[in-house]
Amino acid sequence: MELILGVFTYVIGLGVTVMMPIIITILGLIFRKDFSVAFRAGLTVGMGFVGLKTITGLLLYTISPINQGLVERLGFKLTAVDVGWSFGSSIAWGTEVVPFVFLAIIATNVVMVFLGWTRTMDIDIWNFWHPLFIASGLYVTTGSMLLAVVSAVINMAIIFKVADWTQRDCEEVLGLEGISLPHIQTSAWALVGYPLNWVLDQIPLIKDINWTTEGVQEKLGLFGEPMIMGLSIGLTLAWAAGFDFAQTVQTGVVIAGCLVLMPRMVSLLMDGLIVIAEAAQEFMESRFQGHKIYIGLDSSVAIGHPFVMAMGLLMIPVVMGLAFVLPGNITLPLADLSVLSFFMVYAIVPSKGNLFRGIVIGVVISIILLYVSSYAAPVMTQLAGQLKIAVPPGTMQITSLALGAQWYTWLVYAVLNWLGGGG
Repeated sequence: MELILGVFTYVIGLGVTVMMPIIITILGLIFRKDFSVAFRAGLTVGMGFVGLKTITGLLLYTISPINQGLVERLGFKLTAVDVGWSFGSSIAWGTEVVPFVFLAIIATNVVMVFLGWTRTMDIDIWNFWHPLFIASGLYVTTGSMLLAVVSAVINMAIIFKVADWTQRDCEEVLGLEGISLPHIQTSAWALVGYPLNWVLDQIPLIKDINWTTEGVQEKLGLFGEPMIMGLSIGLTLAWAAGFDFAQTVQTGVVIAGCLVLMPRMVSLLMDGLIVIAEAAQEFMESRFQGHKIYIGLDSSVAIGHPFVMAMGLLMIPVVMGLAFVLPGNITLPLADLSVLSFFMVYAIVPSKGNLFRGIVIGVVISIILLYVSSYAAPVMTQLAGQLKIAVPPGTMQITSLALGAQWYTWLVYAVLNWLGGGG
């Protein structure tokens, strides 16, 4: 047991660009593909993730000074600093619940697949940190390993079903053939986005507003293209942050480049994944007739749609403005502003790519993000202290918008924490 967990921990530590090629190659062999085909598919997926990671890193490097400039100009005085998803994931993977919760998640997925309760085969092992964080928090506050494991089983069972439910729209809108998204900090918002989209469908006049990619490009011409859209957003954000002319232009060009390159990296990644998705389908159909399988992946494969990327950028000033005016909010949004696109996928998908509805739904998502991040701050701060992880000097509490994005897992946390007497 320890040897198996040690191997998994080592592979995960290699990072997604190495881990995913290994996993994809192994899956290819399990599904009876030749080694050369499986290895090529795995390496192609790895190259796609290299591209996505590079572009995301470039976006983070570009947006971070914008965030800081907006903070300084708006004069925020909030007590819980958003230190980013990577900080949260390092905490989640560092606690003693990891081996038990990890195996429980794997077992939950396997059982659900073979009983036909889900079609999603989740290979997104890295993002197990989402249920791991909640489980760690429960273990610290209640002392119960059982409640920690139960929380992970509940949270992942829900997201497997959500991933199944939304897969057809992801395929139609985002082009993710045979791929589903059991990624809590993205797909949890489907439970918000779809009901809100239904509400907008009931409002006269509002229901008829439809800003699609094709419609925007047709009406705006050159300015409707993703490249020009990215340039315009980048220039505006840089100007608002107080950049000089050279910095403003450089920022605009980099963000424009990211909006153009991201879909191409997703396309490369999909070239490798489709081989495994088809092999998985053939394998399962030969043993369970009519039992269709989806490959569950990180939602980085979903942010190639130009409106998803644009939403992430447009919501930066929205989130920062809301942080300042929302009563009871203590979260200072910072590090995770660069990954808002991940939280905005289901602001766009429910309406089949309607930017107008995406903006309306995105504002609601942003409000929930801030409040749940504020709720999560004491737990994240306590866990960091127990693991002796250094927090930024002068910071009273730490949090993460990525934790806020995992909103329904905190409902599970609150109920189980109460049952366990955690207060």
